[in-house]
Amino acid sequence: MSDRRIIDLSGTDIEVRDDEVPISLIYFGKLTVRDWEDLFFVAVKCLYTEFPDVINKLCSKDSRRILFLRTTTIDMIHPRRIAPIIFLETKRTPKEIIQAILTIFHFAGIININMKIEVTKVGAGDVIDLEKMFPPEILNKNPVEKFSPEKSRINFPNFSLDQSIDEMIAALDAMEPKKFSPQKNFQNDKKNELEVPVFGSLFFHLNGKRYGPFANEKYRYVELMKCLAEFFPDEMLKQAGRHINSKHRLTLMHGKSYLYFREPVMLPNDLFTDKGFSDNILIENEKYYLEKCGLNFETVMRA
Repeated sequence: MSDRRIIDLSGTDIEVRDDEVPISLIYFGKLTVRDWEDLFFVAVKCLYTEFPDVINKLCSKDSRRILFLRTTTIDMIHPRRIAPIIFLETKRTPKEIIQAILTIFHFAGIININMKIEVTKVGAGDVIDLEKMFPPEILNKNPVEKFSPEKSRINFPNFSLDQSIDEMIAALDAMEPKKFSPQKNFQNDKKNELEVPVFGSLFFHLNGKRYGPFANEKYRYVELMKCLAEFFPDEMLKQAGRHINSKHRLTLMHGKSYLYFREPVMLPNDLFTDKGFSDNILIENEKYYLEKCGLNFETVMRA
Protein backbone atom coordinates (compact mmCIF):
# COMPACT_ATOMS: atom_id res chain seq x y z
CA MET A 1 0.00 0.00 0.00
CA SER A 2 1.10 3.59 -0.61
CA ASP A 3 0.35 6.60 1.57
CA ARG A 4 -0.07 9.99 -0.06
CA ARG A 5 0.45 13.43 1.42
CA ILE A 6 0.85 17.03 0.25
CA ILE A 7 4.03 19.05 0.68
CA ASP A 8 3.08 22.73 0.80
CA LEU A 9 5.99 24.88 -0.37
CA SER A 10 4.57 27.89 1.47
CA GLY A 11 5.23 26.14 4.78
CA THR A 12 8.01 27.17 7.15
CA ASP A 13 9.19 23.65 7.98
CA ILE A 14 9.20 21.58 4.79
CA GLU A 15 9.99 17.92 5.41
CA VAL A 16 11.15 15.63 2.63
CA ARG A 17 11.33 11.92 3.44
CA ASP A 18 13.68 9.49 1.76
CA ASP A 19 10.96 6.89 1.18
CA GLU A 20 8.61 9.23 -0.75
CA VAL A 21 8.33 9.93 -4.46
CA PRO A 22 6.31 12.73 -6.10
CA ILE A 23 3.30 11.86 -8.23
CA SER A 24 1.99 15.33 -9.10
CA LEU A 25 2.78 19.04 -9.03
CA ILE A 26 -0.13 21.23 -7.89
CA TYR A 27 0.22 24.75 -9.26
CA PHE A 28 -2.98 26.42 -10.49
CA GLY A 29 -3.87 22.92 -11.66
CA LYS A 30 -2.47 19.42 -11.30
CA LEU A 31 0.29 17.93 -13.43
CA THR A 32 1.30 14.27 -13.16
CA VAL A 33 5.01 13.47 -12.72
CA ARG A 34 6.90 10.19 -12.43
CA ASP A 35 9.83 11.08 -10.16
CA TRP A 36 11.78 13.94 -8.59
CA GLU A 37 13.60 14.73 -11.83
CA ASP A 38 10.31 15.06 -13.68
CA LEU A 39 8.92 17.24 -10.91
CA PHE A 40 11.98 19.53 -10.97
CA PHE A 41 11.72 19.98 -14.72
CA VAL A 42 7.96 20.60 -14.69
CA ALA A 43 8.18 23.09 -11.80
CA VAL A 44 11.00 25.13 -13.35
CA LYS A 45 9.33 25.02 -16.76
CA CYS A 46 6.13 26.37 -15.19
CA LEU A 47 8.01 29.11 -13.40
CA TYR A 48 9.85 30.04 -16.59
CA THR A 49 6.51 30.82 -18.26
CA GLU A 50 5.79 33.30 -15.43
CA PHE A 51 9.24 34.59 -14.50
CA PRO A 52 11.53 34.28 -17.56
CA ASP A 53 13.69 37.23 -16.49
CA VAL A 54 14.30 35.66 -13.08
CA ILE A 55 15.32 32.33 -14.63
CA ASN A 56 17.62 34.09 -17.10
CA LYS A 57 19.35 36.03 -14.32
CA LEU A 58 19.77 32.94 -12.15
CA CYS A 59 21.16 31.10 -15.15
CA SER A 60 24.01 33.60 -15.37
CA LYS A 61 24.57 34.08 -11.63
CA ASP A 62 24.30 30.52 -10.34
CA SER A 63 27.97 30.24 -9.39
CA ARG A 64 27.24 27.78 -6.58
CA ARG A 65 25.13 25.64 -8.94
CA ILE A 66 22.16 25.61 -6.58
CA LEU A 67 19.84 25.43 -9.55
CA PHE A 68 22.36 24.13 -12.08
CA LEU A 69 20.82 26.24 -14.83
CA ARG A 70 23.17 26.70 -17.73
CA THR A 71 23.31 27.85 -21.33
CA THR A 72 25.35 24.73 -22.06
CA THR A 73 25.14 21.08 -21.00
CA ILE A 74 28.81 20.82 -20.04
CA ASP A 75 29.27 18.88 -16.77
CA MET A 76 25.57 18.03 -16.65
CA ILE A 77 24.36 14.49 -15.94
CA HIS A 78 20.63 14.67 -16.73
CA PRO A 79 20.03 17.99 -18.51
CA ARG A 80 16.56 19.04 -19.65
CA ARG A 81 15.90 22.00 -21.90
CA ILE A 82 13.85 24.79 -20.31
CA ALA A 83 14.17 27.29 -23.17
CA PRO A 84 16.07 27.37 -26.50
CA ILE A 85 19.41 28.02 -24.77
CA ILE A 86 18.65 27.26 -21.10
CA PHE A 87 19.21 23.79 -19.63
CA LEU A 88 18.39 22.45 -16.19
CA GLU A 89 20.35 19.75 -14.39
CA THR A 90 17.61 17.54 -12.98
CA LYS A 91 19.93 15.10 -11.21
CA ARG A 92 19.49 16.61 -7.76
CA THR A 93 18.35 15.34 -4.37
CA PRO A 94 14.74 16.05 -3.32
CA LYS A 95 15.90 18.61 -0.76
CA GLU A 96 18.06 20.37 -3.35
CA ILE A 97 15.16 20.41 -5.80
CA ILE A 98 12.80 22.02 -3.29
CA GLN A 99 15.46 24.54 -2.28
CA ALA A 100 16.03 25.44 -5.93
CA ILE A 101 12.30 25.97 -6.53
CA LEU A 102 12.03 28.15 -3.44
CA THR A 103 15.05 30.15 -4.63
CA ILE A 104 13.21 31.03 -7.84
CA PHE A 105 10.19 32.20 -5.85
CA HIS A 106 12.49 34.23 -3.59
CA PHE A 107 14.15 36.08 -6.47
CA ALA A 108 10.74 36.59 -8.11
CA GLY A 109 9.58 38.35 -4.94
CA ILE A 110 6.65 35.97 -4.37
CA ILE A 111 5.69 35.67 -0.70
CA ASN A 112 2.48 33.63 -0.88
CA ILE A 113 3.73 30.55 -2.72
CA ASN A 114 0.84 28.65 -4.28
CA MET A 115 2.71 25.46 -5.15
CA LYS A 116 2.33 22.02 -3.63
CA ILE A 117 3.80 18.58 -4.29
CA GLU A 118 1.80 15.39 -3.91
CA VAL A 119 4.01 12.52 -2.80
CA THR A 120 3.42 8.86 -2.05
CA LYS A 121 5.26 6.66 0.40
CA VAL A 122 6.80 3.55 -1.12
CA GLY A 123 8.02 0.89 1.27
CA ALA A 124 10.72 -1.66 0.58
CA GLY A 125 8.16 -4.38 -0.18
CA ASP A 126 5.70 -2.20 -2.06
CA VAL A 127 4.98 -2.60 -5.74
CA ILE A 128 3.85 0.62 -7.41
CA ASP A 129 0.69 0.16 -9.45
CA LEU A 130 1.32 2.57 -12.34
CA GLU A 131 -2.21 2.13 -13.70
CA LYS A 132 -3.61 3.55 -10.46
CA MET A 133 -0.99 6.26 -10.02
CA PHE A 134 -0.99 7.63 -13.55
CA PRO A 135 -3.84 8.33 -16.00
CA PRO A 136 -4.07 6.12 -19.12
CA GLU A 137 -3.08 8.94 -21.48
CA ILE A 138 0.28 9.14 -19.72
CA LEU A 139 1.00 5.42 -19.57
CA ASN A 140 -0.02 4.75 -23.17
CA LYS A 141 2.53 7.20 -24.53
CA ASN A 142 6.29 7.10 -24.58
CA PRO A 143 8.01 8.47 -21.45
CA VAL A 144 8.94 12.12 -21.43
CA GLU A 145 11.92 12.41 -23.70
CA LYS A 146 15.24 12.91 -21.98
CA PHE A 147 17.98 15.10 -23.35
CA SER A 148 19.53 14.05 -26.62
CA PRO A 149 22.35 16.03 -28.24
CA GLU A 150 20.94 15.34 -31.69
CA LYS A 151 17.30 16.17 -30.90
CA SER A 152 18.18 19.12 -28.69
CA ARG A 153 20.53 20.82 -31.12
CA ILE A 154 19.49 24.47 -31.48
CA ASN A 155 19.17 25.99 -34.94
CA PHE A 156 20.32 29.56 -34.40
CA PRO A 157 19.06 32.26 -36.76
CA ASN A 158 21.42 33.51 -39.44
CA PHE A 159 22.43 37.16 -39.07
CA SER A 160 24.07 39.28 -41.74
CA LEU A 161 25.96 42.56 -41.50
CA ASP A 162 23.34 44.52 -43.45
CA GLN A 163 20.42 43.47 -41.21
CA SER A 164 18.58 46.08 -39.20
CA ILE A 165 18.00 45.75 -35.47
CA ASP A 166 14.31 45.09 -36.11
CA GLU A 167 15.15 42.26 -38.49
CA MET A 168 17.49 40.68 -35.94
CA ILE A 169 14.86 40.94 -33.19
CA ALA A 170 12.30 39.36 -35.49
CA ALA A 171 14.69 36.47 -36.18
CA LEU A 172 15.25 35.96 -32.46
CA ASP A 173 11.52 36.13 -31.73
CA ALA A 174 10.97 33.34 -34.24
CA MET A 175 13.21 31.12 -32.09
CA GLU A 176 11.02 31.53 -28.98
CA PRO A 177 9.06 28.43 -27.90
CA LYS A 178 5.37 28.34 -28.78
CA LYS A 179 2.87 29.38 -26.15
CA PHE A 180 1.42 26.54 -24.17
CA SER A 181 -2.29 25.78 -24.22
CA PRO A 182 -4.11 24.34 -21.16
CA GLN A 183 -6.52 22.50 -23.48
CA LYS A 184 -3.79 20.33 -24.97
CA ASN A 185 -2.54 17.04 -23.58
CA PHE A 186 0.16 16.75 -20.94
CA GLN A 187 2.60 15.71 -23.68
CA ASN A 188 3.09 16.97 -27.19
CA ASP A 189 2.13 14.27 -29.72
CA LYS A 190 4.41 15.57 -32.46
CA LYS A 191 7.62 16.28 -30.56
CA ASN A 192 6.91 14.20 -27.44
CA GLU A 193 7.87 17.19 -25.26
CA LEU A 194 6.24 18.19 -22.02
CA GLU A 195 3.78 21.09 -22.28
CA VAL A 196 3.05 23.51 -19.45
CA PRO A 197 -0.39 25.13 -19.21
CA VAL A 198 -0.88 28.87 -18.97
CA PHE A 199 -1.52 29.36 -15.27
CA GLY A 200 -3.74 31.88 -13.55
CA SER A 201 -7.40 32.74 -13.20
CA LEU A 202 -7.28 36.56 -13.00
CA PHE A 203 -8.22 38.84 -15.91
CA PHE A 204 -9.34 42.37 -16.67
CA HIS A 205 -11.06 44.02 -19.64
CA LEU A 206 -10.08 47.41 -21.00
CA ASN A 207 -10.79 49.16 -24.30
CA GLY A 208 -12.48 46.06 -25.67
CA LYS A 209 -9.47 43.81 -24.94
CA ARG A 210 -9.17 40.98 -22.42
CA TYR A 211 -5.88 40.88 -20.48
CA GLY A 212 -4.64 37.76 -18.68
CA PRO A 213 -4.53 35.21 -17.29
CA PHE A 214 -2.46 36.41 -14.35
CA ALA A 215 -1.12 34.05 -11.70
CA ASN A 216 -1.62 36.49 -8.83
CA GLU A 217 -3.07 39.89 -7.97
CA LYS A 218 0.30 41.63 -8.09
CA TYR A 219 0.84 40.74 -11.75
CA ARG A 220 -2.67 41.85 -12.67
CA TYR A 221 -2.23 45.12 -10.77
CA VAL A 222 1.00 46.01 -12.58
CA GLU A 223 -0.49 45.32 -16.01
CA LEU A 224 -3.65 47.30 -15.18
CA MET A 225 -1.61 50.28 -13.98
CA LYS A 226 0.44 50.23 -17.18
CA CYS A 227 -2.73 50.30 -19.25
CA LEU A 228 -4.30 53.11 -17.21
CA ALA A 229 -1.14 55.21 -17.42
CA GLU A 230 -1.10 54.73 -21.20
CA PHE A 231 -4.82 55.14 -21.94
CA PHE A 232 -5.67 57.79 -19.29
CA PRO A 233 -2.45 59.82 -18.83
CA ASP A 234 -4.10 63.07 -17.67
CA GLU A 235 -6.25 61.36 -15.04
CA MET A 236 -3.35 59.27 -13.72
CA LEU A 237 -0.91 62.19 -13.60
CA LYS A 238 -3.38 64.07 -11.39
CA GLN A 239 -3.28 61.20 -8.87
CA ALA A 240 0.50 61.02 -8.57
CA GLY A 241 1.71 61.76 -5.05
CA ARG A 242 -1.61 61.16 -3.30
CA HIS A 243 -2.18 58.84 -0.35
CA ILE A 244 -5.09 56.71 -1.47
CA ASN A 245 -5.18 53.47 0.53
CA SER A 246 -5.69 52.30 4.10
CA LYS A 247 -1.95 51.75 4.50
CA HIS A 248 -1.43 55.51 3.95
CA ARG A 249 1.49 54.87 1.66
CA LEU A 250 2.03 56.50 -1.69
CA THR A 251 1.51 54.14 -4.59
CA LEU A 252 1.92 56.40 -7.64
CA MET A 253 4.64 58.97 -8.29
CA HIS A 254 5.88 61.02 -11.21
CA GLY A 255 9.56 61.07 -12.11
CA LYS A 256 12.33 60.10 -9.70
CA SER A 257 10.21 60.61 -6.59
CA TYR A 258 9.54 56.86 -6.66
CA LEU A 259 12.95 56.05 -5.17
CA TYR A 260 11.61 55.14 -1.72
CA PHE A 261 9.04 52.67 -3.11
CA ARG A 262 9.42 49.09 -1.87
CA GLU A 263 8.83 47.49 -5.26
CA PRO A 264 8.83 50.23 -7.92
CA VAL A 265 7.55 49.56 -11.43
CA MET A 266 7.93 51.97 -14.33
CA LEU A 267 4.74 52.95 -16.17
CA PRO A 268 4.19 54.97 -19.35
CA ASN A 269 4.52 58.78 -19.21
CA ASP A 270 7.28 58.74 -16.59
CA LEU A 271 4.97 57.40 -13.89
CA PHE A 272 6.00 54.85 -11.30
CA THR A 273 3.85 52.63 -9.12
CA ASP A 274 4.65 50.57 -6.03
CA LYS A 275 3.50 46.95 -6.22
CA GLY A 276 4.77 46.09 -2.73
CA PHE A 277 1.34 45.75 -1.12
CA SER A 278 -0.86 42.88 0.02
CA ASP A 279 -3.62 41.72 -2.30
CA ASN A 280 -6.39 43.54 -0.45
CA ILE A 281 -4.51 46.86 -0.68
CA LEU A 282 -3.79 46.29 -4.34
CA ILE A 283 -7.53 45.82 -4.92
CA GLU A 284 -8.18 49.07 -3.00
CA ASN A 285 -5.75 50.83 -5.32
CA GLU A 286 -7.36 49.31 -8.42
CA LYS A 287 -10.81 50.48 -7.37
CA TYR A 288 -9.52 54.00 -6.71
CA TYR A 289 -7.67 54.47 -10.00
CA LEU A 290 -10.43 52.91 -12.09
CA GLU A 291 -12.94 55.25 -10.50
CA LYS A 292 -10.73 58.27 -11.21
CA CYS A 293 -10.50 57.15 -14.83
CA GLY A 294 -14.30 56.91 -15.05
CA LEU A 295 -14.37 53.10 -15.11
CA ASN A 296 -16.38 50.55 -13.14
CA PHE A 297 -14.31 48.10 -11.08
CA GLU A 298 -16.72 45.15 -11.42
CA THR A 299 -16.96 45.63 -15.20
CA VAL A 300 -13.23 45.93 -15.79
CA MET A 301 -12.09 43.17 -13.43
CA ARG A 302 -14.49 40.46 -14.56
CA ALA A 303 -13.11 37.08 -15.63
